[in-house]
Amino acid sequence: MLNKRIFQILLPVIAGNFFCLNSFAQNGDSLKIDYNYINSVPQNAEVYLNDKLSGETPFRFPKQSIDTSNSITVTLKLKGYLDYSFELIPGVMPVNKTINLVPKNKLSVKDGGNVEENTVDYFKAPRKIVPIVVSSVISAGSGVLSYYFKKLADENYDEYLATGNRDKFNKTRQYDLYSGISLAAFQLGFGALIYFLLID
Repeated sequence: MLNKRIFQILLPVIAGNFFCLNSFAQNGDSLKIDYNYINSVPQNAEVYLNDKLSGETPFRFPKQSIDTSNSITVTLKLKGYLDYSFELIPGVMPVNKTINLVPKNKLSVKDGGNVEENTVDYFKAPRKIVPIVVSSVISAGSGVLSYYFKKLADENYDEYLATGNRDKFNKTRQYDLYSGISLAAFQLGFGALIYFLLID
């Protein structure tokens, strides 16, 4: 009597688990029930069968729902990503396929799937070579002159301190002035270089 009561309690549980496992196996294994399964990364891409919008990824459809006598072109489209197309061949269906979509701004697919990096010109107009070269020369030359005149000024000032010669003091002021002018020219040349190189 006790065994019969236990059997009555366990029977619904066993039956329920069997049906759950069976339905899970059918949903998880589309090939066993002749379902085509197409997915994408990222998901929610539009799925076109022979240019007809048929759904979004993840997309399942039974083999019997389409004409399997001819090949079918499947195209995945998602905003911001390159379109991806492939053929469903008669006799090869059903398929179970997941496609990694490629972002438009970073990579492009050419020649049947070879991936190449886009070569994008980041400047609206070509750079002007002559102003860039001139401003580079002015910047470099005035920087060197500024250092040179400052060194002469320091040397003459040291001599003035050692000898008290007023002429050395006047030369120190003169070289300091030249160094300041050269430094201003360096700053102007460097600013022009940045402008012509990056902004213009």
